[in-house]
Amino acid sequence: MSTMPVADSPLLPVALRDTARTVTALEKEPLSYQALRDQCNAQIAQLRSELNARGLPDDAISDAIYAQCALLDEAALKHLTGEVRDDWEHEPLQVMHFSSNDAGDELVRRIEQRLREPRPARVLLAIFAAVLSLGFVGRFAVNGGTAREALVRTIDERLGRTSADEVNGAPIAPIVVNHANARPLRISPLTWVAVSCVAVSLVWFAVDRWFIASIAQLTR
Repeated sequence: MSTMPVADSPLLPVALRDTARTVTALEKEPLSYQALRDQCNAQIAQLRSELNARGLPDDAISDAIYAQCALLDEAALKHLTGEVRDDWEHEPLQVMHFSSNDAGDELVRRIEQRLREPRPARVLLAIFAAVLSLGFVGRFAVNGGTAREALVRTIDERLGRTSADEVNGAPIAPIVVNHANARPLRISPLTWVAVSCVAVSLVWFAVDRWFIASIAQLTR
């Protein structure tokens, strides 16, 4: 069975969209501990499966799931109350799945590390953008608003550059027209394929940026 290339798929996996719904629903009606735990674990398993199907490497999948856990843990600790919150704080998702409890710093470190890469996976950047848009604060909770906004802008810039300026890893050369010696323009089938790939990529990028903006509005 062949895997679907990341560039040919919607940026945000279905599992993360389900996580967005869980986070926004917690603000209105917190679930029981077990119901929320089961829901979160199912979404984590689904995200892993989706990213595996897209052919993402294990280290990128780990970063994506870590971001998902960090968002869900922060939302749970923010909105749960009483014994349910105490139980969650005792064993958050990041402890269950990564045996660590430092997502406030660690997720930001992972994001910054990916941004230093020349060509990070677009789907991973989109997941980071969605997690931040859904309200993850982490270490920026204390006097970190400006730094957090700068991080969001940097991710947005990288998403825009990699989605619009690449076709199979190569930049698109501009077309120069000499009006003095105008001739009928002959476009090869391969060029049409390349143009189509760019168009599809831009459409998916626009849809996912709309989704990220929409879920950000839900958290306000």
